[in-house]
Amino acid sequence: MGTELTRRGFDVDRPGWSARALLEASELVLDVHRDHAAAGAMILTTNTFRTHAVNLEGWHNPAEAGSLTRRAVEIAREAAGDRCRVFGSISPLGDSYTPGEITEESWLTDQHAAMLRHLLEAGVDGLLIETQTTFREAEIIVQLTRDCGVPVALSVVSFDGQTMLDGTPLPRLADLADSGLLSALGCNCVPVEIVGAVLTEMQSVALPKVVYANSGRMNRAGEWESTAGADPEQHLALARTWIGQGVRLLGGCCGTGVDLVAKFADEFAATN
Repeated sequence: MGTELTRRGFDVDRPGWSARALLEASELVLDVHRDHAAAGAMILTTNTFRTHAVNLEGWHNPAEAGSLTRRAVEIAREAAGDRCRVFGSISPLGDSYTPGEITEESWLTDQHAAMLRHLLEAGVDGLLIETQTTFREAEIIVQLTRDCGVPVALSVVSFDGQTMLDGTPLPRLADLADSGLLSALGCNCVPVEIVGAVLTEMQSVALPKVVYANSGRMNRAGEWESTAGADPEQHLALARTWIGQGVRLLGGCCGTGVDLVAKFADEFAATN
């Protein structure tokens, strides 16, 4: 969503990031969803990556977190029609690439419990706990989904293909899978070059896998550089191998576009 909003002229480099568009450019958010649905997407993810109450502080009234989250679901639902399911995005509370910023467990629990309540009350078809960098926060959210009544997918970030950003070995995610609360497990916001390694580390987990990778990576200078993921044909070729490793939910994250989703739909939708 952030990538597409930027391409369409909306400035996301401000507090609130893509969530600001729900208030300032809701038609753009709707257009992004519609374009992905038209490309063959089977699931639309709500624009709720930054609508927790704490993420509204400094630019919008935190008391309106629920209404903003509901608005995001409504927009996705309008675009989805009867063609797509709508999954609610649940992000980490801190910066996606800076694990360990949040230390108080009760505060994490309160913030995520409110987000889950807002998404479920708005009628999402599923939940996507995404871009998770620490085992502790992922575990808290997963446990909160007990009795939610919809499918739940968990997607984590890894820089080395072996651990989460807090150093947790990826095979330990089997502990969360064993809870019986997850329908899928995988990774997102990672360069395509390490996806295979991540899936190998998760091979002991008997769940369908989810992958939506980036078109590139941040280098050590903090600058974005494109990798093989920026080429839809190369991205598609790698995705064929991921399917063989158990991936059943496939999409695109930072830097990818509607054209990649269309290629995935053409290649895989009829058989998976």
